[in-house]
Formats: sequence, C-alpha cells, structure tokens
Amino acid sequence: MCRKIKRISIILQGSIIFYFLSHTNTGDNMSNKSIWEDVKIKVKKKNMESEITTDILIIGCGITGLTTAYFLKDIDKKVILIDKGKVGSGITSKTTAKISYLQENIYTTLTNNFNIFTAKNYLDSQLDAINLIKSIIEKNKIECDFKKVDSILFTNEKINIDKLNKEKELLEKWNIPTKDIISNDILKGFSVSGTYTFHPLKYLNGLVKIINKNIDIYENVIATNILKEKDSYKIETNNGVIYAKTVVVACHYPFFIIPTMIPLKTYIQREYVNATKINNKYNYTLINVDNNLLSIRYYKDYIIFGSNKHRLTSKIDYKENYDKSRNDFKNLFHKNIEFTWMNQDIMSNDNLPFIGLVKDNLYISTAYNAWGISNSTIGARLIVDLITNKENKYKELFNPNRINKSLIIDSIIGSLHYMKAYPTALLKKNNPTYVEIEGIKYGIFTDSLGKKHKVSLICPHMKCNLVFNREENTWDCPCHGSRFDIDGNIILGPSVKDIK
Repeated sequence: MCRKIKRISIILQGSIIFYFLSHTNTGDNMSNKSIWEDVKIKVKKKNMESEITTDILIIGCGITGLTTAYFLKDIDKKVILIDKGKVGSGITSKTTAKISYLQENIYTTLTNNFNIFTAKNYLDSQLDAINLIKSIIEKNKIECDFKKVDSILFTNEKINIDKLNKEKELLEKWNIPTKDIISNDILKGFSVSGTYTFHPLKYLNGLVKIINKNIDIYENVIATNILKEKDSYKIETNNGVIYAKTVVVACHYPFFIIPTMIPLKTYIQREYVNATKINNKYNYTLINVDNNLLSIRYYKDYIIFGSNKHRLTSKIDYKENYDKSRNDFKNLFHKNIEFTWMNQDIMSNDNLPFIGLVKDNLYISTAYNAWGISNSTIGARLIVDLITNKENKYKELFNPNRINKSLIIDSIIGSLHYMKAYPTALLKKNNPTYVEIEGIKYGIFTDSLGKKHKVSLICPHMKCNLVFNREENTWDCPCHGSRFDIDGNIILGPSVKDIK
C-alpha cells in the first residue's frame, strides 16, 4: 500500500491536496452529467391502468426500490413498482458508487452520539450489506464492473489526527485489520480491505432483468398522496389510483411530512463530482475526515473526484460551487474535465438512516448519510424481513420513529438553517429578474432565444423560497432539495407538484 501511495504526490497546500499525475493535457469536452448515465436501464414497457390493486407497492426504482423488489420476487403476493421518471435516472445515477464500511469517522461519531454498541451494530450492518451485494452479483452473474479494492481514510490537518486515530482504534477493537499509510505526502492515514466499487446503473440493469420477469414496473408515475382506507392504502398518482395493502416508500426523499417529520430530522448535503480519463489507475478508494471533502475512486480509465460538500442552505450560489469544484479538479489533476455533476444526500441529524415501519404497513427507507449503496441494500433487507415477519437485528437501530438527544438538538439547529432560506434566498443577478405581483414573488428567466419563463418562487413542498441554479438553469429549493426546470416542472422531490 505504501508503494502505491508514494506513486502519487499528495502535498499539503492549506486544506487542499495537490495531486500530480504525469500525463498530457487534452481538449475540454465536458458533459454536464454523471459518468454512469450512458447506460440505459431496459424495462419491460407497461402502461398503467387508471386503477390498480396490488398487495405490495414500492414507490421508487433506484437501488432501494429495486433491491426490495429483488428480495420480494419469490413471495406469493402481487408486487409492483412505480417511479416518477425513468428507472435509474434519480440519485442512484449520481453516486460515486463506493461500497465501503470505511465511512469517514462515522463509528467515533456514533459512539459519541449513542454508545459503542450502537456504533458496532452499524458496522455490522454495513458488512452485511456488502456481503448481500456480493452475493446478489455472484448468484445472478450481474456484469457491473464489481471490483474489490482497499479503502483509505486520511487527514492532512493536525487538528484531525486524533479523530483519525480514534476511528482506527475502534475498527481494530472490532477485529478489522488496518494498515498505516507511511508517506511524507499524507499527514496521517490508514487503509482497510474488503471494500468494493461497481457501476451502479449496470447493477440496476441486472436487478431489473431479474425482477421484471414477474413484477411490473411503471415509469413516469408520480405518487402524490397516500390515504389510509380501512386495511389498505389508496395511492393517488398522476396516472390514476393504486390500492395496496402494503406500501414501501423507497424514493430518495419521502414526499409526505407526517408521519415521521423527516424534514425536521434531516438536512440536505450537496457534493460536486468531476471525472476524466487518466493514464495511471490505482486499486483503492480514498476519502478524508477533513471539513473540505476530498474523495477519490477509479473506474476503468477514469478518476472520479468528489469535493466541495456543503449544507444546501449554507451556499446557495450553486454556480459558484460548481466552478470551485471544477477549478479544484483542474488545479489538482491538470486535466480538462469530461464529466461533471452534483449529488444530493439526505443527512440525518443523529447520523443513522431512517428505515422501517412508520405505521400500519407503511415503510420508508431514507437518509443514508452519503453512503447510499450499502444502506439502501441493508434497508431493503430490513423492510422485507419486517413485511414477512422475520427477525432482523437492525430493526431498532434504524427505527424511523426513534427519538433521541442528537435528533432533538440538531433538529432545532437545523430549523435555524431553514429559517435563512424562507425569507429571501434570491440571488441578485441580471438573469433571472424578480418581480412581486399582488404579494406573490416571481422569477423571470430569459433563455438564449429571448423567451421569458416566469415561475412562482415558492416551493410547493414546505413553502421555502427557491434559488436559481445558474449552472443547470433550474430552480432549486435550498431547504429540502426539490428541483424544477425553468418552466416550473418538477425534476426532483420531495415536492410532487410543479410550481404554479
């Protein structure tokens, strides 16, 4: 491992690592999408009827929903899935797709927030998730570039050495072997083995091929409301009504507020990702514990670099954030960018996901804290075990109705962040312009052809003011992450409505 690290020059420059690779520059041919999106998921076409009855409805066809369906594929009940867009076009297509239990300093954090037993239980859940993914891939021969790699955790800030040492001590206490990274280029670091990477959409494509044999998948169906009716649920959608005895809400962000009050117990974190071809490839992933995120993984001839993470309410000029991430990439790697994108993660205030039974056969799985591959998988396993009345040792760990000190305190702090976004989150730029008509604020964007696009600036979800994203020409909600196009059409939830 030391030899591999020494082949890379990682030099401390303030809070940024200078990372030099020997190669020549190429012309800039940047695509504003993720590196995974060239793979299209092949779904058996199915048009939704105006009224459908099923035993189990899964809302969301990302990795959580499809994995849940995979575990239910042999059950003697009718199961259907719906997705507001195309399968695999949501958050799963934006991930860096690390399958790792080495997740910054999560175990120290959980020990401090709860206790060492909770931290160890979470580690076990991540190890189980990795084994589940490996088993699914091997059993079904899914071709998804699944690759075993080492994972490195490091810091280049003296203030964080103790933080790194505590995380290492906990892992060793739990019989996880670690290796110190001895290099003049890294202040402090260690590695672990037994972690993986893959191509997330190739993996989803493999799951779809398996479950689509006896489970129907409906694309472009937006669930807008869930109503309890005796012993079942009535789910209203843009295409009709679905009646289901059991509902699994597996979309990125639950679209309802009550029950669970997810908006008060979570916040949105945005991260910017850039990728390009390189000459040198390494068999590891790397992430730091410093405030300025630096995340690296490799895919074939590409390096994938995540950086510039921030709470969505704290840096609302998203064009500037994009520009900073790209400038950092070019300064570090001396390469023009081929792919650039951003990802939004739901972060829970106590650092644990919310997975399980909400009430009366209604389940959710969300708030994966930037580690969606493993948590979506273990979440799917937990929900299916609950549906089929099997024991699962993570039931209380991820209980979505839990209350604790961290949730209460950080939820109050989070509310103060949201308050900044409610009064005026407008960016005073020449385009769009802003007007107020009869007490309602509007944003008016003028496109390259001179056409004006006017929208109300109030997010339908929880009435936050919207911010114009100059990078992607979208209206973004800085509170809960909903996104709309220039005409106010919904792109990403939790909102299920277009802007009026």
